[in-house]
Amino acid sequence: MKTATYYTQHLSEAQEVASHCKLLDAQKQRSLSVGDYQEWQISNEGVNCQTALSVSEAASLREFVLKQSKPQTTPVVAPKATPPSSSAPIPQERTEQKIISAQTLAPV
Repeated sequence: MKTATYYTQHLSEAQEVASHCKLLDAQKQRSLSVGDYQEWQISNEGVNCQTALSVSEAASLREFVLKQSKPQTTPVVAPKATPPSSSAPIPQERTEQKIISAQTLAPV
């Protein structure tokens, strides 16, 4: 049985095992009685599957959140210079700023 720490360090393996386990879990639900399916869930294979699925899903969510929280880069526009011979002040243009809210999730 492999730990969450192991799968976190070997993410590609966790994703492969998770893909296999999704199919295996569905097959076990169809072919086993309720009691036997529960027994399988607490077996080494069942726990290993659940660990791989959890780590894989957490990594996908983490990647999604990181992509969403990257700041958008906006071009900086230099303010217009006022002519020195002007007797009346020219109002300067106001720049709008976007506030991007970042989602905060508990670490996995």
